[in-house]
Amino acid sequence: MGSSYFELAVEHEPQDFAELNSSSACLHPYSKLLPLMFWSFVGIQAELILGTIARKDSAKGKPSGDYLEDRVTFSEDKVMDTESKAVMMAWERPLMEAHAKAICSGGGHILNVGFGMGLVDTAIQQYAPMSHTIIEAHPEVYDRMLRSGWGEKENVKIVFGRWQDVLSQLESYDGIFFDTYGEYYEDMREFHQHLPRLLKPGGIYSFFNGLCGGNPFFHVVYCQLVALELENLGYSTQLIPLPVKDCLGEETWEGVKHKYWQLDTYYLPVCQPIDDSD
Repeated sequence: MGSSYFELAVEHEPQDFAELNSSSACLHPYSKLLPLMFWSFVGIQAELILGTIARKDSAKGKPSGDYLEDRVTFSEDKVMDTESKAVMMAWERPLMEAHAKAICSGGGHILNVGFGMGLVDTAIQQYAPMSHTIIEAHPEVYDRMLRSGWGEKENVKIVFGRWQDVLSQLESYDGIFFDTYGEYYEDMREFHQHLPRLLKPGGIYSFFNGLCGGNPFFHVVYCQLVALELENLGYSTQLIPLPVKDCLGEETWEGVKHKYWQLDTYYLPVCQPIDDSD
């Protein structure tokens, strides 16, 4: 199952969101109803609507601080919190391999924010980066990392804490991946404000694109909103389509309270400084 995603990531060139929106491979038919000339307006409205949704979700779920004080359970195919919500699941492995390929394409120094099951970090290690920095905030996940030998790897540096609290310990990197749990869009947006310092010229940034993963229309809007906001910071965003429909049967979600991904296609974001992408 995993190899098919990875091979697809190798074979397909990233697509610009505008091209994707106007092509037959668009995220959802609704996107054809939203001409690109109106995306700026849509982005502003989406920010208001999705911000309200995020605040409601935040009230129902666990804020980041609460999650970090919560217990997590580890199994072969998932990490779960005490509410039976998945922190990370094994079905994501091929996606993480594709993310690793993107951010490691230039070699050098790599940063990953959020260890989880270690899927993306295992894939990153296959590219033998000069240095591999991992930020992990959950004490039990951090302890498991150490017991699994991650702290003994020659090119790995583990930074324990919330990314917001350890920024002063970070340098600049050739590739960055962001995938935290218990946080929301506003947190990722805040992280993006630090990209000009953290990402080297010519570097690649990517993030787990689970934004509104249960609603195809709002997923399109969220993708475009992120692209617009990153463009304002000086970054282009391209997307690699990876099919997931045939690999997510009902058995995948057994024992999991919330199906955080229900769409047919995953769009892997590849972001880089606009000057480098011209």
